[in-house]
Amino acid sequence: MSPTVQLPALRCLRYEVALNGWRVLKETINDFSLWRLIEYPWCTKALDLRPGDLVLDVGTGTATYPHMLAREGVNTVVLELDTERVRWQQRKANASRRPGDGTIYPVVADATALPIKDGAARRLSAISSLEHIPDDTPVGRELGRVLAHSGVLVITIPYTRSKRCHFFKGVRPFREVEPNAFVQESKPGSFFRFYTDETIEKTYIKPSGGRVVKWGAFGRRILNGMYHETRLTKYWRRYVIKDWLLAKIVHPLEEQFGIDTEPLYVMFKIVKD
Repeated sequence: MSPTVQLPALRCLRYEVALNGWRVLKETINDFSLWRLIEYPWCTKALDLRPGDLVLDVGTGTATYPHMLAREGVNTVVLELDTERVRWQQRKANASRRPGDGTIYPVVADATALPIKDGAARRLSAISSLEHIPDDTPVGRELGRVLAHSGVLVITIPYTRSKRCHFFKGVRPFREVEPNAFVQESKPGSFFRFYTDETIEKTYIKPSGGRVVKWGAFGRRILNGMYHETRLTKYWRRYVIKDWLLAKIVHPLEEQFGIDTEPLYVMFKIVKD
């Protein structure tokens, strides 16, 4: 049996440079920064992947995660509503494909009505995408419908323990539109939701018909409260090598000694019984 696929943060960074050029070290594109250097390694390990496996990734946008998996021999179905982003994924796949790489299948798809047969997906991922969908209840039902028995679903979403009173307060103008949900005033179409334990259970865990077998978090007092949601966020997309150091050093320390503080995001793995 082939060894499981691993995507440590440094390899993610190396792949990002290979896919988008050295300029991304100065200013990243596609929001590839600190959180991705935490999410991609965690999610890859949680998916328990081997070369030749197939992953269905929901709400991919223009993320390079499927292309990183392809370089490890993993096949990915990109499920994305925005047609232009699907075309971007196809162009990137055509331009970067190497002999022996996994295949990327970009598909225009609505997460509230996935064009997938019942129980057809053995591995599903949704990385920093579901929080941007206002009508998330049918999304949870769809993920549970297409997930196979003994299948794996990996999700990363913003989190609050009870009530999120603001988002980027004093940094960017976000307006609360419903409890724990915000829109950016300068971008009317934007939407960003925070989940509680109760809404995670109601929206994603219960409809999946499965159970959470792995749980993680990131973005606590230092990485979020003293960096991301401050004026220092202007460096968020710059000098990505610093993000590798933060993910390698500060993030593990926060998760070991700072778990009493509320994280910005949670990551969890569901296995369908």
